Amino acid sequence: MRNSTFNKLSLALAAIAFVFAFSSCGDKNANRFKEAAMNLDNTQLTINDYDYWPDGGIRNVGGHLASLISLSELEKMLPTPLYVSGPHHDGEWDLYSDEFGHYNPQAIQYLAELAKKVVADKKFVAASKPLVDKYLYRQMLCMMVLHDVMYDDELFGKDYREYLFNEVINNYGYSEEESWYLGNIYIEEISDDDSYLFWNFNYEFFYWWARRWKDGTIDQFYDGLSTVLLAYHPEYKYETEKYYFMEEYDDWEWDYYEETEYTCDLDDDEPITDDKRIKEDEAVEIFRRAATNLDKTELVLANEFDYWPECGIRVTGGHLFSLISLYTLNRMLPCDLYVSGPHYLNRWNLNDPSDFGHYNPEAISYLGNLAKKVVSDKKFVENTRPLVDEYLKRQMLIMKGLYDGMNNPEICPDKQAVFDDIMLRNGNIYLDFDECPSCMLLNELDLEDGSYVYGNTGEMFLYWWARRDADGTINQFHDILETVYNAYYGE
Repeated sequence: MRNSTFNKLSLALAAIAFVFAFSSCGDKNANRFKEAAMNLDNTQLTINDYDYWPDGGIRNVGGHLASLISLSELEKMLPTPLYVSGPHHDGEWDLYSDEFGHYNPQAIQYLAELAKKVVADKKFVAASKPLVDKYLYRQMLCMMVLHDVMYDDELFGKDYREYLFNEVINNYGYSEEESWYLGNIYIEEISDDDSYLFWNFNYEFFYWWARRWKDGTIDQFYDGLSTVLLAYHPEYKYETEKYYFMEEYDDWEWDYYEETEYTCDLDDDEPITDDKRIKEDEAVEIFRRAATNLDKTELVLANEFDYWPECGIRVTGGHLFSLISLYTLNRMLPCDLYVSGPHYLNRWNLNDPSDFGHYNPEAISYLGNLAKKVVSDKKFVENTRPLVDEYLKRQMLIMKGLYDGMNNPEICPDKQAVFDDIMLRNGNIYLDFDECPSCMLLNELDLEDGSYVYGNTGEMFLYWWARRDADGTINQFHDILETVYNAYYGE
């Protein structure tokens, strides 16, 4: 989950300090860390989280490493307190506080110096390299590149860097500017492997660096990180042109165009003339053909990890619009699909930081009437039920559950407060939090089916409903949802 956006990740120390601290002022501590290092393939996850190991982000990795050396044990090894402030105490992490732990610069510098002594032992480096490469190298490389790009004076000045760090911290690990920054980084060594580790967790790594900037330990952590990474991979050399590339926003937009008889070459906002309109009966058949091809979709959203069909609303939409393009959808309508927003007739602009598409209530009502006709054919419904079961049912259940929950006063006493909160956060929250209105609602509802779609992206489904409330189409979209869901599962 990002999705996110990661303001309770103090377990991160274990992910780095564990590697750093292979030595101490005495042989006892050095041997303890070496012993732990040689057991990287015998870890257990110590936090309540989905287990991606060894393909996880800093939170997941830290949760595993803490099973080898606990926070309490680590604190006893240090000559100074590990934290100068924060919610952690008595050898335990508090991951559910609004405040994050502020590390003690002296403690982190001590660990960085230990790292230098440890990796001077070439025999130990050689012996532990296979384990470090498997369990820690990719995460360390991600963090190294993110830091090096941000501190590249050819790309970013101090003012922009500090602005972005503040934005990320103030918005719980997310900002539109951060999305742009991360989207222009490419790490060849790992970006194209099957784990998609960088694309899944780059926000998490970057947010961790922002908090280290805030607590004044970023230089000390980087000192230790670079020492360890270069000991295991001395070939690493940061070069701007190798890791950072400029690309237009258009490369991040859904640029797939349906290859059917309805496709034509056109400008993004070329008006739809009457002779290009698709009649109602033909539109119904297009939707039915699309439903029968749910197992033949493609993701039309560039630079997005493909979880289909166990995915959120964004990836679901990215697949569905490979069956019916935005332009074809617009041709079905007697009016504009949007009344305002950054989108065009033929493509979306998904990177506008200040606006989103406001749907036209008349257009959504028209689509609702089409939906009724599509599912009125009981034989069609029966034939496509297995496909809907696999590719759409879980998403519909989440959307229904959220809608019903936010309209139940016993569960959600102030629906508007939930909408206001999730809009303010741009959909970026954790189910772990219970202090905010939208967090409380998400925690209250049990909509998980074992696929972790709700746990990973439930907040984005709620965010979508909030935007539909804002543009005045929430009731029309709910009618469509009820129509389709009841046709397949009304019994």
